[in-house]
Amino acid sequence: MLEYRIRQGINTLEKSPVIFLIHGYGSHANDLFSFAPYLPKSHTIIALQAPLNLSPGGYAWYPLYPKEDGTFTSELEAAWSAVDLLNENINLLIKKYDLNSNDISLLGFSQGSILSWALAFSTPKKIRRIVALSGLVHESVDTSQPPTFLAYAAHGISDVVIPVEKARATILPFSEKYTEIEYHEFPEGHSVSQENFTRLLGWLEKTEL
Repeated sequence: MLEYRIRQGINTLEKSPVIFLIHGYGSHANDLFSFAPYLPKSHTIIALQAPLNLSPGGYAWYPLYPKEDGTFTSELEAAWSAVDLLNENINLLIKKYDLNSNDISLLGFSQGSILSWALAFSTPKKIRRIVALSGLVHESVDTSQPPTFLAYAAHGISDVVIPVEKARATILPFSEKYTEIEYHEFPEGHSVSQENFTRLLGWLEKTEL
């Protein structure tokens, strides 16, 4: 099982809903777990840590390889293996903590956002909501069927790691086609501004069951 941090939900429900936090390339579980105090108290919050150790304190879900133009590429098989690993660990943790399997949310940043889209689209009706920050929908993801999940997606217009054009090309069309998907842009880089964070917290509250 992957390493993780957990804050259990405080609620009167029989089983707690859960939000899984999926960090970006070169980060770690504690990074997004800093959001936990602000996320719904009724939800169990679990920050997962990626398996690939890049450097002291830095981890990745799958390798990235630099290209001459300054961008990065990855191996498709490794990326989809990461999706499978996430799915497997989500199943294990839901069983371990007796969580509500009908109310699973993902909050991913960058590489974690890319994986969140892939997992939500590839496992219909498994994931109820995703918050996808500074990411994109990879071309290998089958998006031929309407989403069975709700999504809040946000991107910085000054992002130099994953340029906003990639989000506009792969996420914006879904937000225009499906009311289940919201897409927002903010005057920020590869980061999450206070305005963005406040907006996503409002969306989480609005979409609670």
